[in-house]
Amino acid sequence: MPKPDWHAPWKLYRVISGHTGWVRCVAVEPGNQWFCTGAADRMVKIWDLASGKLKLSLTGHVSTVRGLAVSARQPYLFSCGEDRQVKCWDLEYNKVVRHYHGHLSAVYDLALHPTIDVLVSCGRDSTARVWDMRTKVNIHTLSGHTATVGSVVCQPTDPQIITGSNDQTVRLWDLAAGKSMCTLTNHKKSVRSVVLHPKINMFASGKKHDKANFTKEALFT
Repeated sequence: MPKPDWHAPWKLYRVISGHTGWVRCVAVEPGNQWFCTGAADRMVKIWDLASGKLKLSLTGHVSTVRGLAVSARQPYLFSCGEDRQVKCWDLEYNKVVRHYHGHLSAVYDLALHPTIDVLVSCGRDSTARVWDMRTKVNIHTLSGHTATVGSVVCQPTDPQIITGSNDQTVRLWDLAAGKSMCTLTNHKKSVRSVVLHPKINMFASGKKHDKANFTKEALFT
């Protein structure tokens, strides 16, 4: 693995205020023109990235918004929350155009597949659900975790879905079959976050009150 380039320590650039509850999720638009935030005030807010000014507030959730994802191929924003709802917002009309029903409890995270019209959501019901973005069909329910699934990421190559759970495991999934390919048990506490490396087949998983683990996917494919 190449050594990371050194850069000067990060400095606080701007503090943006507007929500009246804890901010639980952030997503940046692929073109770097704006970003969105979801919070305990049940609002989704869209902000100009350069100026930090509020552009739009979206209402529709009835509980805390926990996850956001912005499509790079359509003018869609996806959100999920503790109200068990997964919503698709059309940003040309600023309204909800699709609902994805199926989760039995709070939905904590979601991810968009980079090359096909597939959405994956996960939550407190210990599952990750794979949805056809357009038809709203629940293609697969990925079962195997024994506690809340708090993080999910998607990529174009196998394993196309990776989830992290409060059961202290990370699972790698076969999207076509809807089955687990591998279970990683390196963590000793709840896995709160999974992040893909932007260039190489590697991802990082972070656990509660502890260090992150880096995993090279080639070892498990």
